[in-house]
Amino acid sequence: MEREIELQFSNEVLSEAAQRFGMSAGSLKRLGDFENYVYEGEIAGVSYVLRLTHSSHRSTNMVLGELEWINYLAENGVSVAKPLHSTSGKLAEEIPVGEEHFIASLFQKAKGRLLNRTNPAEPTREVIIEWGRTIGRMHRVTKHFEPSEERFRRPHWFEDDLMCFEQYLPKEDKHIVDIGYSLLEYAKNLPRSRDSYGLIHTDVHSGNFFVNEGKITVFDFDDCSYQWFASDIAIALYYTIWRKFSDQQQSEKDAYAREFFQDFMIGYSAENSLEGFWLNELPFFLKLRDITLYAVFHKKFDQDGLQRYAKLLAGIRTRVEREVPIVNLRPQERG
Repeated sequence: MEREIELQFSNEVLSEAAQRFGMSAGSLKRLGDFENYVYEGEIAGVSYVLRLTHSSHRSTNMVLGELEWINYLAENGVSVAKPLHSTSGKLAEEIPVGEEHFIASLFQKAKGRLLNRTNPAEPTREVIIEWGRTIGRMHRVTKHFEPSEERFRRPHWFEDDLMCFEQYLPKEDKHIVDIGYSLLEYAKNLPRSRDSYGLIHTDVHSGNFFVNEGKITVFDFDDCSYQWFASDIAIALYYTIWRKFSDQQQSEKDAYAREFFQDFMIGYSAENSLEGFWLNELPFFLKLRDITLYAVFHKKFDQDGLQRYAKLLAGIRTRVEREVPIVNLRPQERG
């Protein structure tokens, strides 16, 4: 979390947020604080997830737009952690801090567990297929979604401040910035249609869903935006490789990526049809994720923090400079 937001957050803010949803402040346990403050707590002995979003990160209308979309997905058969109303009947409660505020929202706690990152057998083939099926269903359903009011419409992906690369990257990374903008130029020529572009999660990696008896429940829709469906597929692939194969040879990464992609698309294709053109564009979306993640680290951390991730950032930087994706999905031709 950025330092200026940390200075505004307090136990008083947290207690007020919990009270508005009838949650016991004494039961709260922090789960995360990267882009939002996220806590698990209890109401009448049942566990829920309380999230506090600073107004500099999202407006109240943007949060309400996210929650409206989550409810729409749930109503149409997508397994998601649904938002709940406060004691005054609101989906989002504003907690003032000076001239700004935190936006509190409450969610069901998904059943099940996260995938075990230390277990080389996870994700299993069955989970990968279900992962693809879940995202495919989200894409099929979202084609028919329209916000109830224009003020609740979520942004397009290119409106994210992270796309202003020079805002966060140091001057010595000007060539990285230039490569980033060349990717944005490329994106301008990609077609958009209801069958390829719409409101999507944008971040369905293994840290944003629980697995329970072979089924997946997705949460953390904070970054949802209008984007190409292919991006959601690329994100699942990108973070799986990043987390499982940080030190392995590129050939091992590529081989696993092809297996993962094949199984993932079995599930995805059972729920939604996506033209082969978009699957051929996955290298673009993988490269875009690299440079976006590079910008995220520079936005969130000072120089000391960046040093802790020096090896990771060096790997991303090398790929960006070489203009290659994290994996190659095309089998190598044999001479």
